[in-house]
Amino acid sequence: METGGRARTGPPQPATPGLWRARPAGGGGGASSWLLDGNSWLLCYGFLYLALYAQVSQSKPCERTGSCFSGRCVNSTCLCDPGWVGDQCQHCQGRFKLTEPSGYLTDGPINYKYKTKCTWLIEGYPNAVLRLRFNHFATECSWDHMYVYDGDSIYAPLIAVLSGLIVPEIRGNETVPEVVTTSGYALLHFFSDAAYNLTGFNIFYSINSCPNNCSGHGKCTTSISVPSQVYCECDKYWKGEACDIPYCKANCGSPDHGYCDLTGEKLCVCNDSWQGPDCSLNVPSTESYWILPNVKPFSPSVGRASHKAVLHGKFMWVIGGYTFNYSSFQMVLNYNLESSIWNVGTLSRGPLQRYGHSLALYQENIFMYGGRIETNDGNVTDELWVFNIHSQSWSTKTPTVLGHGQQYAVEGHSAHIMELDSRDVVMIIIFGYSAIYGYTSSIQEYHICELLKNCNFFIDWECFSL
Repeated sequence: METGGRARTGPPQPATPGLWRARPAGGGGGASSWLLDGNSWLLCYGFLYLALYAQVSQSKPCERTGSCFSGRCVNSTCLCDPGWVGDQCQHCQGRFKLTEPSGYLTDGPINYKYKTKCTWLIEGYPNAVLRLRFNHFATECSWDHMYVYDGDSIYAPLIAVLSGLIVPEIRGNETVPEVVTTSGYALLHFFSDAAYNLTGFNIFYSINSCPNNCSGHGKCTTSISVPSQVYCECDKYWKGEACDIPYCKANCGSPDHGYCDLTGEKLCVCNDSWQGPDCSLNVPSTESYWILPNVKPFSPSVGRASHKAVLHGKFMWVIGGYTFNYSSFQMVLNYNLESSIWNVGTLSRGPLQRYGHSLALYQENIFMYGGRIETNDGNVTDELWVFNIHSQSWSTKTPTVLGHGQQYAVEGHSAHIMELDSRDVVMIIIFGYSAIYGYTSSIQEYHICELLKNCNFFIDWECFSL
């Protein structure tokens, strides 16, 4: 259109070089077409060549970069085996079934992918012992997880969840754990989110094998009583299920510091002026040291996290805690320090299972406050329970909260019982996490009773903030 809205008339004008131009319909009645001059063809070919070159440069033909990790090379392209993806089949992303008596499973040779979902089913035979050894494991802590089930489905008992970093094992630093299933099967599921990825994992599995190959200090022997099972027959001066515990380290500094007693528990017997597991510390000594008791738990239900413990006489009382399977979980355990034996009490009633609570001992009573109750809702509670050691029974208390005070439901806090100048006995609850207020700096004070008076263990509840 011309200025003023008039239509352009006259013969068509020649096309400007290098530009597209529509050819108007002529008297021949043909449809509109596009005209392209020589310079434009050169430009078009140039762009097309650059695009193809960029695509070829970014690709990684298997002839040039080596063989495919989990696949085969066909016409310079990796054809991945089922469950593997990537231009070199270097990332797991699917399901696998392993039926060999031993082998390895991994996410791939490099960092795992974002939003990875991989599942491995290891099939042994019923009731066989299957061991998983995590030779390398590095995932984004608390976000990327490996789940291990003792069975062939997610409905089997969950026995381990791993996330973070496992330090590679070296001599004297036996930190690589073994996860053991007893059903003859194992299901492993790995999941990663979309934010961050690490080098992943390399896991060795074996069916009906000895733990840690007896640590190089024994031989794997078939059990006489159960022919389908094996055990470690340890060399001299070594003990433990995996022959990884020396009887007497450094021979107990013999003869000056002590000697190795090969009878009984096979421990170091120190001379009067020496002490410690290897008789290397003076008496008296300013150094602290650990001793590993020769204890075998009475059942797997001993394992737990975020539990609490108090000492009363020769017993350590362990209450609550988090575990994967609560079917055989015992809320209250005690450990005899003299006999090194675990015991479980038979309780008819008591509080629900919980973790992140606090314990405080006063006379024959253990006060348990707060924590996260292990229910579908996972509520943080303000319940106060008292366990009487003599009768081994629970009772619940409902404190009277003062008008100006407030009682907080918390987990991850600490509790301490102390005597005030007024001779009142109080339990102090320090800090903790509240589902409503988040991490709190409040200190709660629970008045139990006056020390020398006969009382029913509570008067009131106060709270103040720092």
